[in-house]
Amino acid sequence: MHQAAGYAAAVSPHTYVTFRALVEAIIPYTADCSAHGAVQSAGAVQLCVHEYLIWELDHNLSLWLGYYLTPVPLAAPTAELLNCGAVQFTASGQHQVVPGRPGHTEYPFAALHPSDRIRVLAMLEQCDHLDYAAFPPPYRNDRGLVRYIIDFLNRQTMFGNYSEWPAYGSTRLRTPTERRLEGFPPGWSQVCYPGVVPGYRAIMGNVLTIERQGGGASIVRS
Repeated sequence: MHQAAGYAAAVSPHTYVTFRALVEAIIPYTADCSAHGAVQSAGAVQLCVHEYLIWELDHNLSLWLGYYLTPVPLAAPTAELLNCGAVQFTASGQHQVVPGRPGHTEYPFAALHPSDRIRVLAMLEQCDHLDYAAFPPPYRNDRGLVRYIIDFLNRQTMFGNYSEWPAYGSTRLRTPTERRLEGFPPGWSQVCYPGVVPGYRAIMGNVLTIERQGGGASIVRS
């Protein structure tokens, strides 16, 4: 088992299923595009972007607390935040599709229709009639942090999908210095980006020569 699969297996089902549902709602599989090839129809789930978000929240956006800078991974509490938001969303009667997807009864966010998951994100970001005391730490009673993390989830899903990250393949969940490209990034193909090409040296200004004579100096452009 390669490291990426091992890391995914170590994540709790609660966290994994919730983030999978999140990225599925933001960038869904598009069957209509299958005529142009499997890559064009792929969504964020097919590119494993949910694993990218979990990794980022546990490694690159974790909180550091205490005198000894103890890291606090954020993937699990963020998944709990989404589920708490889904519970409040459903209780308020805002859902447009009756929740209850098969196999997702234990995961309130994943049980929602994808369109209603987007509405949960909007509700959390706009701070509409929420019980912040019911949210898990560190989001409890912190509107600013809740709004920040929802914006982060939206942006990072897009970044993970359209960057080179999925092309790292079996090395995608290693540290950045250990990642290796194993193919052409699918997101680049989707947006018709040709990839990195040899560039040209950019002009960094003009070289100047300072001539010193006695107590003075003059600048001569070369």
